[in-house]
Amino acid sequence: MICPNCREGVGRRERHGHRCSRCGRTFALDPKSESGRLHDLKFRELVTKGTGGRLRITVEQLYWLNERRLHGFPGPKALRRHLVIGTVVTAGALLAGSFARGADGQVWLFAAGLGAVVAVREFHTAWRLRVGAPFRPRLSEIGFQQQVIDRWREVYGGLPTGLIEHPPAGPAVGPAEARAVVLCEVPAVAGFLRANDFAERHQVLLADELAQVPAALPVAVLRDLSLAALARTMVIRSALPGRRVVDCGLAPRAVLEPAKAVRLRDLSRPRLPAALAAAPGWQRLADREREWLTAGFRSPLITLPPPKLLALAEKAVERAVAAPTRAAETAAETRRRAERIGFLTWPEAAPTRPADGAR
Repeated sequence: MICPNCREGVGRRERHGHRCSRCGRTFALDPKSESGRLHDLKFRELVTKGTGGRLRITVEQLYWLNERRLHGFPGPKALRRHLVIGTVVTAGALLAGSFARGADGQVWLFAAGLGAVVAVREFHTAWRLRVGAPFRPRLSEIGFQQQVIDRWREVYGGLPTGLIEHPPAGPAVGPAEARAVVLCEVPAVAGFLRANDFAERHQVLLADELAQVPAALPVAVLRDLSLAALARTMVIRSALPGRRVVDCGLAPRAVLEPAKAVRLRDLSRPRLPAALAAAPGWQRLADREREWLTAGFRSPLITLPPPKLLALAEKAVERAVAAPTRAAETAAETRRRAERIGFLTWPEAAPTRPADGAR
């Protein structure tokens, strides 16, 4: 790795105890000893990528950025490569095992055992890369906090510019003349929007619970993608009758393969609420989308890269304040509306004057 202090390449034996043998200075992260596979320069690079030089992001968002980096979203070629390697190594291991009875039996037996280990590893990797496989994080959020964030603060005394550990929380915020309400009941996402002054910049009221939504204003709902989140959106609609409520969360088709999205799966299969099953929006989903959701898959909103998450929130505001589109009317409805305003109606014919002498 490259020492972040002297910028010299140091081998694993030259950086014992997180100290560079070239310059003698301490660094925070070693990719060979921490599960996050980060070194100091890569950590700063990841923060810069997430902030884009203008945003403030949370530690949770940085965690998911790193998990996305480690996952890499390999395609079908990577799957085939691991299958081919596993098959070839398996054949070699079986061949080596057949020679184990000879004079050099121990050598061949060792080769067969080593080949078996490699083959199992390749097949396991291929299984993880199979079509429809859920996203499996390499490191837990708690582990990331302890091994990466706490270690960084211990060495450098604070976090890099743009990275915040505790996003702001509290009551609904926004200007007095708000155009709409953005309701986001995901604390991490609401904190990210607050940290970037989203409400003030877009003239909206940012609320993180239904009780904070005022009357009259249109409402844009930012939510995760899951059965529970979709059912919650229906509850919000029913609690705000007569209001314009726009569902601005992720759609299943936006995260299904080959999209580079985080697709998690719960161990227990969720139950489809009857109200959601009867909803028109649920019926409009494709069979593949409904099957994906009912199988327990979900995609948290916070796993989106921060610039994309901000763009989604901005689009939500645009949809909330836009005038609702008028449904296409039939020809009969068009004629009736025209008749009500006097269009397409003819005045009654004027009475004809009687002929001269006809009295």
